[in-house]
Amino acid sequence: MFDKKKNLTWAKLKVGLVITIALFILFFTVFFAGGLENLFQKKAELKATVRDVRGLRVGSPVWKAGVEIGTVRSIRLHPEFGTIVSMKIRQDIFHHIRKDSTATVQTMGLLGDKYIELTSGTADASPVRSGDTIAGSIQLEMKDLVQEGSSSMEKVGAFLLKLDQFLVKIDSGHGTVGKLMGDPALYNNLNDTAKSLARLTRDMESADGSLKMLAKDPTLYNRLSSAAQSLDEVTKKMNEGSGSFRKFLEDPLLYDTLAASSKKLNAIVEQMDAGQGTAGALLKDKEMEKDLRQIVSELKDMMKDMKENPRKYFKFSVF
Repeated sequence: MFDKKKNLTWAKLKVGLVITIALFILFFTVFFAGGLENLFQKKAELKATVRDVRGLRVGSPVWKAGVEIGTVRSIRLHPEFGTIVSMKIRQDIFHHIRKDSTATVQTMGLLGDKYIELTSGTADASPVRSGDTIAGSIQLEMKDLVQEGSSSMEKVGAFLLKLDQFLVKIDSGHGTVGKLMGDPALYNNLNDTAKSLARLTRDMESADGSLKMLAKDPTLYNRLSSAAQSLDEVTKKMNEGSGSFRKFLEDPLLYDTLAASSKKLNAIVEQMDAGQGTAGALLKDKEMEKDLRQIVSELKDMMKDMKENPRKYFKFSVF
């Protein structure tokens, strides 16, 4: 009797063990469906600095090019970078991730679940190693777009308000623009100017004056071009040579000499103006001026008489 009861208990225990193992295998298979091989792969740590994780959770997946390569291990706050996200990445993927790669927090599906997408980086950068830290960024969401759109709409509204005030001032005739638009004198003046310009153009086309020659004859341009070239050559020679003109430009001695001569000449002129010396006396003495005029007049009369009566002054004899 005891043996039967023992056998029955053992049979129930075996059935219970089989059912428990089956349920455990079923749960394990369902929970890790398609990822059983990842449990036995080596993983290493990779960090990313993200300003705002936007609801990213521990255990969220890490993707690269649409392939899940790891999970988020921890998220901790940082005073400088905002947050530092630690990820467990498959070690065989590390050579595909560069030091200039970025970790972007993105939204998965309509429920708003977050995940991290890693970029490949550039080929010139070296691959990351276990424990390295890369830069992170966040994806623009609808609320960001709405906020930016609201700010833009406020700016547009303020601009339209100022534009409306400006148009009201113009319509009421205030300011220079309003007066120009409301005053018909501007149109009349422009119309008269256009007519005068058209008439002047017709006269230039029909006449043979200098203005037409200047407008159509290329000789003036050629001469100006030749003169500019000649002036350029003269300037180069002046800069390169050591002639008198360059010394005139660069040597301060000439300026000093001219300044001293100018001072002396100024002193002489002042003395003459004051009546000092012979020249000053000649300039200031009215009697001497009168005598000189009389002598010059007498000399003119004598020369005239000599021309008319040469025998009176000159006698010639052969013997």
